This record gives sequence, C-alpha cells and structure tokens, in this order.
Amino acid sequence: MYPTIGDGDVLLIDRSQNTPTMGDQIWAITQYGLGMIKRLRPAAEGYKDNPNVPPDTAADGSMHIIGCVIAVVGRV
Repeated sequence: MYPTIGDGDVLLIDRSQNTPTMGDQIWAITQYGLGMIKRLRPAAEGYKDNPNVPPDTAADGSMHIIGCVIAVVGRV
C-alpha cells in the first residue's frame, strides 16, 4: 500500500464495517489464510497505490473482510 501506508504506520480498523462499498476505502482482509491490507474494488480498474505491485483478483470465497481501515498514523 506504499505510498498510502508506510512501513511502521499504525492502522485503526473498524471491524463493524465488513461490506465493501463503491467508495474509495482500504480494508483489512484475509485471503488464502494470509492477512493483508488492500484497496478493494468491484472490478479491476487499473488503479493501484503502488504501481510496482500487480493487482489481485479474489476468487469466490477466497477472501474474508476483517474491517475497514479508518485511520493511518505515521511516524513523525
């Protein structure tokens, strides 16, 4: 998620929000048993925070949403 989220940043996750919307939000998820922070979209739109990382596509049932990232606290 660099440059949006940097190494050592602390994230606040709202676990009551567990359904992605059409808005521009970042989510804590598990996919294939691995924890991840991802910007979710209904379909690949070609936009990524980090252009060096290819976009992922989730197969049905492979992803579980933990919650929505509502704050990022960076180092000073």
